[in-house]
Amino acid sequence: MKRILLITLLLCITLALSGCVRRLVTINSQPQGAEVYFDRKLIGQTPCTHEFLYYGRHHLELTKEGYANIRTTAKLKGPVYEYFPLSFFSEVLIPWEILDQHAFSFELEEGETKQAIISPITQPQPPLPEPKLERVQEMIEGPDELLEQTDEN
Repeated sequence: MKRILLITLLLCITLALSGCVRRLVTINSQPQGAEVYFDRKLIGQTPCTHEFLYYGRHHLELTKEGYANIRTTAKLKGPVYEYFPLSFFSEVLIPWEILDQHAFSFELEEGETKQAIISPITQPQPPLPEPKLERVQEMIEGPDELLEQTDEN
């Protein structure tokens, strides 16, 4: 019984310490210092490295004052070990971290800078309007006034 408990405990520890796949994308530009928007969220200035969660298409935009914006779709293709059923082994069972790196480099051309397209979630939201207390008071007192008017008739 103790032996089964020990084996189970070791198996749990092994699974808990198992590795994962770390996905990184590095974006560089010439000249450097351009703001980088990855999926419409500002992630930094070139050169920058960003950890992403899933493979596939990602919206990529670079902006720098005095240079034309670059808007493109970055296609991040997963390696073979990230396809089912191999992904189970690479994500769960292998006891070390696997590093998957992708890199993109862009040449910025002089031109008109346009405002970047930002995710609505990350854009600053306008303040909510202040409630008009008079209107609220009217709504609260409204039913009583109606009752008073019907009593008089």
